[in-house]
Amino acid sequence: MAREGTRSATGNSRPRVFDTVPEVATTKKRATANTGAKRTTKKAPAVKASKPVGVTKKKAAVPAKKPTVATKAKGVVKKVEGAVTGNPEKKAAGTKKIKGTDVAAAKKGAATKKK
Repeated sequence: MAREGTRSATGNSRPRVFDTVPEVATTKKRATANTGAKRTTKKAPAVKASKPVGVTKKKAAVPAKKPTVATKAKGVVKKVEGAVTGNPEKKAAGTKKIKGTDVAAAKKGAATKKK
């Protein structure tokens, strides 16, 4: 028994016909014996890799230990001094000190490393 809304109920019960795609003749590979010399391809001359374009920054040194509260406070003071005087180098140094990535802290941490 047909359900409502099917093709047979609507009177369009003829089978659907789909167009077939004509098959394209494929070429077969010839199986031949390797009797001659091996074929070699010419390699392109090696090209040197170019240097990266634009500004490349060095990665910050990994701190040996986390900055203390005192070091962070000193960094904040240095950062504020730089902001007041308009000295961007001093501001940057204060930010590095706050984060613990300044050069002095990295050297100090490496020197006091336990053996």
